[in-house]
Amino acid sequence: MTIMDNHHCAMEAADKADRARRLGRPEEARQYFSEAFHHERLAAMKLQDHQAIEPTRSILFRSAASLAIECEEFREAERLIAFALTGSPPDEIAEELRDLLETVTFERHLRLRGIKLNPNELQLSLSGPTVGLGFAQSRELRERVEKIETLSFRTLERKLNRPFRETGRPAKDVTEKFDIYISVPRAASFALTIRLAGGYLPGLGLGDPSVDVMSEIVECVDLLNKREDALLKERIPDRAYYDNFVSITRQMAPDGKRVSHVGLTLQKDGEEKRVPLERMRSDWDTSTGHTQEDAQDERVEIQGILRFADATMRRHGRIDLIDTHNAKHKVNVPLGMMADIVRPLFEYEVIVTGRRDTRGSILLEDITRVADD
Repeated sequence: MTIMDNHHCAMEAADKADRARRLGRPEEARQYFSEAFHHERLAAMKLQDHQAIEPTRSILFRSAASLAIECEEFREAERLIAFALTGSPPDEIAEELRDLLETVTFERHLRLRGIKLNPNELQLSLSGPTVGLGFAQSRELRERVEKIETLSFRTLERKLNRPFRETGRPAKDVTEKFDIYISVPRAASFALTIRLAGGYLPGLGLGDPSVDVMSEIVECVDLLNKREDALLKERIPDRAYYDNFVSITRQMAPDGKRVSHVGLTLQKDGEEKRVPLERMRSDWDTSTGHTQEDAQDERVEIQGILRFADATMRRHGRIDLIDTHNAKHKVNVPLGMMADIVRPLFEYEVIVTGRRDTRGSILLEDITRVADD
């Protein structure tokens, strides 16, 4: 077969793999991705010693490396990226190859590599410009650890079938029984272990609730990561809990500037489950999907200082945002977002994304703190 024959076979198989994945047939998708990788690798390797044929050479190696990652052939992906970079790829493609190499490296760091996790523990891994060998920028790490702590207690409350708590701390019976512990950080991409330790509460079933909670968090994050929104809504049918989970997970996601990769790993039934959060914050669909969008609604984005937050209203909360022209914008906050998402940003400069209806009311979809440059 010629180079182009191999490439066309690879693209056809990759299309079939994408289609199978969208239809919820993961095993079929894996088989097609493996077939695509086989053909694309053959095409690329035929140009291994033809470094002057650019950008075709580097594009084929980049494509083969991407398919290797899909197949979890990480060592082979490293080799293919190295072959590509030994040539003279255009600057843009060279940068994409380096990004792929960072992805491969992070996938390796997601693995426990001799670390033994208990069933009630998960490993949080970070990499990126603000992350070094055993060091991570304080805010980036602290905020993500706090988000996992929040998700842990929210998941406990949801499993206890308690109404969503819009204000205040978790109930005393929960905080007395459960607490979060973190390990000494490990080097590599930067990783630490987070443990939910606790006992029995009526309503949580016969198993270890701390184990169930950590597994539930990782599996729900995995559904979000795969854009399986319908399955996640089946798992979290309460709108406030669903919106809360989606918003917190989005804030944990990498921003691509300070943190490039975020991943969770746990051990379940003797096997590692690794979930790299691949969706950048900027790529996230800010609509929660629970409400029907009115075609007449205007999409708005406002930057300003969060000056007021009121969670006493029944159907939603409200915030006031003061923009750079000192104009005040009143924004309605859906249930599930005020306590954990909005209130911690009080007095900070933020970017609010939402929809303005025909009456002029803005409904919040997302709020992000403006980075301190």
